[in-house]
Amino acid sequence: MFAELKNKELHLHGKTAELNAVARSIHKGRHGASAFFELCTTHSLFSSLNTKCHGQLAAIKIEGSEIHITYSDSVKNRLYTYFSMPSDTQPGSLFSLTHSDQNYPPLLNDGSLNLIIHVISGDT
Repeated sequence: MFAELKNKELHLHGKTAELNAVARSIHKGRHGASAFFELCTTHSLFSSLNTKCHGQLAAIKIEGSEIHITYSDSVKNRLYTYFSMPSDTQPGSLFSLTHSDQNYPPLLNDGSLNLIIHVISGDT
C-alpha cells in the first residue's frame, strides 16, 4: 500500500486485502483504539497510515510522513465501508470520499483531505 498527495486529495493505492485490513481496524475500533499500517516508501513519501477512534467526525490529515485517519464511534460504521473491498474488486477501480459527495449528516470534518482509493493488483 502506498499514498500520494495531490492538491487536497490523498490518493491511497492498495490491494483489496490491505484495504480490508484498514476497514477492519476502523469497524472494530472503539474510543481510544488505534492501528498502524506501514506504507511502501519506494512509491511514496509517506511511511505509515494510522487509524484512531476519537473525536467527532472523520478526518484525514498528514503529519510529516504519516497519514492519520481519525473517526468517532458515531461515524465508523459509515467510514469503514469506503475501505471494505470484495476480493474480486477489479484492479484499477477507484472509490472516492470527498466533501462534495457526502450525504447528510457529513462524514468528513471541514479540515479533512479528500480521499481517492485506487485498487491495485495483487502483483504490484
